[in-house]
Amino acid sequence: MMKRALSAAVLTALLFGCGGGGPSFQEVAPTPRRMVVWLGAEGLDAETAERMRAAGVDEVVVRRGSMNLSGRAPVLRFNVNPPIEGAIPVGIALEVQGVREDLDRAAAEAVWRAIEAELDGSVPAELILDMPRLTASLDEFLTSLTDVSGVSVVPLISFEQIQRDKGLRTAAAARICVLPAFGTDGADLRGIGELDPLPLWKKLEPLAGSGVRVRLAVVLTPRTDPALEGPGGDLNPLTDVSIVSTTSTLDRTFTFERNASWSGRSWQKNDSVAVRWFDAARLNAALTEMHRLLLPEVAGWDLVPLPAEDQALGLGRETLLRYLEGEGPAPDVEVDVQRDGRSVRVSVTNPGLFVTAVSNHGNWVQVSVDEGWIQARDRGSFDGLRLGNVRGRDWIEGDLDRFNGVRFSEVYLGPEEQVSSGAVRLPSSRSKVTVRWNLTLSDGSAVTGEINR
Repeated sequence: MMKRALSAAVLTALLFGCGGGGPSFQEVAPTPRRMVVWLGAEGLDAETAERMRAAGVDEVVVRRGSMNLSGRAPVLRFNVNPPIEGAIPVGIALEVQGVREDLDRAAAEAVWRAIEAELDGSVPAELILDMPRLTASLDEFLTSLTDVSGVSVVPLISFEQIQRDKGLRTAAAARICVLPAFGTDGADLRGIGELDPLPLWKKLEPLAGSGVRVRLAVVLTPRTDPALEGPGGDLNPLTDVSIVSTTSTLDRTFTFERNASWSGRSWQKNDSVAVRWFDAARLNAALTEMHRLLLPEVAGWDLVPLPAEDQALGLGRETLLRYLEGEGPAPDVEVDVQRDGRSVRVSVTNPGLFVTAVSNHGNWVQVSVDEGWIQARDRGSFDGLRLGNVRGRDWIEGDLDRFNGVRFSEVYLGPEEQVSSGAVRLPSSRSKVTVRWNLTLSDGSAVTGEINR
């Protein structure tokens, strides 16, 4: 999607810039948008770095700790630097935990001396400062820190902060800022979900005429209640042992129907776990909305963080890399219809890593006949079976005696999963059979298709 979206943006610029009359040398070329991926504690190995670089990642960011600017002398606390290999430029992020009102150039010089000492001669690609609290003097401090360091200093601020004068002045001083915009709230960056349900352009409206360029951050970290100790397992085994409810404190709540083990933890019957996650379809929708934004100018996007190697809940590392390389975000499903006289069986295979939404009613395969009635009792390995009548594209389900259609439902079609139906008995060996499928994605779109036998 990234390559397709960027290609479309270039094409649009060419069409509108040239107007069909040849190149115009008075046109200002658009500033390229940058893709930045934040790293976790695992760091980055050389092979993954090369794949990311080839997929268009311009920079990686590592969190190095925090600094407190509330006293006369800055106090910086640095974390251990994770191992980072490869040729991608590396930026650093620091959380600003306290700020005094009269920060000046002298404070900026002291901060940079402390950072230089920790970096031992290396120069970061940029310095991102997460600023939960803003003061009137921050604009001067940011300008001075950029000047004394020679490094781009980028504030991380929130939608609510830019609604006020201090936030606007802070962003204007830096000319660029990172704004947490999409993803899992309460899991990583602050500010996700602020000013909801306003659309993105409305949240950014105060910056529209300021000349500030924005990088919009997407938090990929999943969240559960109760919290898990590790990165979380795949949803597929969870849906096999639980009832799914949309009445949830997060995206979905899973109530266990029997004792089970999931994500390295034992669960008892009637235990519940609420889950919020971000998958490839949601990421694709977020990036699409960013690309449509006209003002303020989008400088790029930050993906936070690179998923852990063993993360299976939500967007795993390999799935993210394949998405950035141009695959997905929808599963490329294979539907196989086996007919033997008056009997039909259907199999659905997801050979890849991209998945459907978790839905009690949105993922189904439908078998129907134009004339006569069918019989079906065995759901096979699907999660459910429903009988009804099909009229054109309409499905009618209820207390009926005779049925010309059956829907096999699957709560969640996971990575590399195959599900097969039981036998559907047809009126005769000459009956025309129509097989339709609808697999819902988390962004509300669907994968659909039809086979006639």
